[in-house]
Amino acid sequence: MHTTFANDLHALEIILTAACNLRCAYCYQNDKQSRRMTWDVLLPALDLILGSRRDRVRLLFIGGEPLLEMPLIRRAVEHTRQKRRRGQRISFHISTNGLLVDDDIIAFFAEHDFDTQVSFDGVAAAQDFRGRGTFAELDALLDHLRDDFPDFFRSNFHVALTLHSGNLSFLADSIEYFIGKGVREVQIAPLITHDSSWRYEDIHRLDQQFARIFDASLAHYRLTGEVPLQIFQKGERQTDHCTANDGAICAAGQGTKIAVDVDGRVTGCVMFAESYQRWTTDLLKATLEPMQMGKVRSVDFRRRLALYPQAARAGALFHDKASKYSSYSKCGTCVYLDECGICPTSSGHIPGNSDPHRLPDMACAYNLTALKYRALFPAQPDILDLVTEGTSLPVLIQEILSSGGA
Repeated sequence: MHTTFANDLHALEIILTAACNLRCAYCYQNDKQSRRMTWDVLLPALDLILGSRRDRVRLLFIGGEPLLEMPLIRRAVEHTRQKRRRGQRISFHISTNGLLVDDDIIAFFAEHDFDTQVSFDGVAAAQDFRGRGTFAELDALLDHLRDDFPDFFRSNFHVALTLHSGNLSFLADSIEYFIGKGVREVQIAPLITHDSSWRYEDIHRLDQQFARIFDASLAHYRLTGEVPLQIFQKGERQTDHCTANDGAICAAGQGTKIAVDVDGRVTGCVMFAESYQRWTTDLLKATLEPMQMGKVRSVDFRRRLALYPQAARAGALFHDKASKYSSYSKCGTCVYLDECGICPTSSGHIPGNSDPHRLPDMACAYNLTALKYRALFPAQPDILDLVTEGTSLPVLIQEILSSGGA
């Protein structure tokens, strides 16, 4: 089939290293190694995103632990800022466990307006599942950022919490902790790998936790006008770069975002990279192997990128959202169908599952519960609301004209 490549990329995810200074028991990266990216591999990937016809593109640094390769990050930022075309805006993002952050790194991130996500699961009992004994260090980091780098802390810093059955009992405590620390945004993501301890009735425990979270978030909003929990944000700041708008369960099948592995191999998402994981089921292997696009320097890479959306659709994990289901619900009849987001690879982590439409119960329970409380949370005014003081724009214009203010 003849295909024409048009560089319409909006995001590049760079896996700088497969190594990490933590060994989280629940991490999807189940085969961490000491492999790292070189500049010769990174350079063509950067030039690819710089060649996008879009005026706004995103550059995300990830690992392993990306701060193990801080010199490479600095070099990449310098290159992209020098080589971007006139009018092109590049936003920098990083996902880190935060344990290697120091003042020099904070200053660099602040200078270059890095959106900085720290993976931090909350109170000590919850964080111990991620890294035993690491709570005190991250707790001190929050205090340091809030007190000594307040602008960066308010504008560029947010927390990502991974929810699983082990830390479920501490979820409300953890959200209240982050609110008390002044964190401006907290994202909750259900476990991607299989949660063998999750039971059907655990959705009731989750509901109890979210009832507390709702009350704490509502009280904080009424007091400050701020909504730190991302799932409750309804204004301009509420965004999700994995959201699809074509009936797909995830945008990773569209081919407008790519991930480059440590050795230059290209995939549609960091979740598909092979440098730090082994496929745990035949469903994952059968779906993701045909979606690999080869190396960024290979002669047929652009052809394979153009064909990628077709390969994703053939795999069935990413599309036909209405046909998916869990023990709790059939997606096609669910009131939250259009709002729900679940990583499609999580279906491939269910032991023995061969049905691409079968979703993990825990992820479905999270969406049913979180979106129920999101619907109850007040809508926040956007910029237009603030300017017009709640008056619709057509009415406001008519009032101005009627008063002779035009």
